[in-house]
Amino acid sequence: MDKNNLKKHFFKSMISDCKDENKNIDKDNNELSFLSYIGSRIRIVRKSQNRTISYIADMAKISPKYLQGVEVGKRNISITNLNKIAKVLNIPISLLLCNEEVSDIAKNEKLLSIAMKLKDYSIEELENMDNIINDIRKIEE
Repeated sequence: MDKNNLKKHFFKSMISDCKDENKNIDKDNNELSFLSYIGSRIRIVRKSQNRTISYIADMAKISPKYLQGVEVGKRNISITNLNKIAKVLNIPISLLLCNEEVSDIAKNEKLLSIAMKLKDYSIEELENMDNIINDIRKIEE
């Protein structure tokens, strides 16, 4: 399986786990709350990647002032701009809309990175690595 197919499959499984998409939005489901929610998701992912507003805005070809307004929930955002930001952050747009923890996103990105490194190993080598991991877990218990 090539890298793009592996990544697509990986993110597809992540997205399918995103059932309660708008769980953190208040019960009235008002627009301001929704905008704040999306903005905070962008900010959390951006900061977890140690990126500045200026960098993301420049790469997405939007103004830093606009992005800052989006992050604090004071500016509306189009699907087009949300998609540009998601591409710069190298995540599916759905992860900005669903209730998956950002730490889970980072963990899943790390798992994908490890999986890509392991794809060329033989079954026997992978079984040996699995045994090593199991041994380490037993030691930790």
